[in-house]
Amino acid sequence: MLIPKTNKDRPNLLIVLGNPAIHSVVEGMFFSYEGVEGRRREHRFWRALRECAVLNFKEDMEKPIPENNEHKRSLLLNGEYEGDFNIFFLPYFSFPTPSSGACSGVTGIRKIVGKQIFEEMKEFEFQRFRDIILYNNIENVLCFQKTDVLREIKKRTNCEQVNSILNNPDYPVYEIDIASKRVTLYYAGPTRLLLSNKSKEILKNIVADIKVKNQIG
Repeated sequence: MLIPKTNKDRPNLLIVLGNPAIHSVVEGMFFSYEGVEGRRREHRFWRALRECAVLNFKEDMEKPIPENNEHKRSLLLNGEYEGDFNIFFLPYFSFPTPSSGACSGVTGIRKIVGKQIFEEMKEFEFQRFRDIILYNNIENVLCFQKTDVLREIKKRTNCEQVNSILNNPDYPVYEIDIASKRVTLYYAGPTRLLLSNKSKEILKNIVADIKVKNQIG
């Protein structure tokens, strides 16, 4: 996870992902790259955040090399990017899995550790999520994983759907209560589809909705 060290007088936004890929753990930065050896490229996640005005690095961070990944981490921790939010990043499940194949993603965790251990992990991971919300005054959460993460958050909080983005029921907006703190929870779709026109439109409208609620711009 990435918790900013400084506050740039911007509202806090927590971006919640599924779980880290093994190669990104090795690189020290999630979404460190995509593509095979010799044909690596910037991960679509960073491109989508840039194109949808979530955040933009002031310098070229597109080349997926170890030096850039390390520097990108430093920039994120210190809030040194263009954008309207202090962004916190949380892979909800901390257990890493391969980026592809039978044991990829969050479903891969269940296959590797078994159902019982996975259920025990869920309690710990929710506590971590809750603590980040409470200790950092976070009022807006952007979730990119529906099957396990969004479901877990909804199950473990007092949750009420209040809206949907572009009146699309596939992209609900919830108000959740965590220890009497009200938080808006957005679902933005899976990261693998982030560069589709539909996904970018959804993400742009989520950003616009948060900005209106926080009187930004």
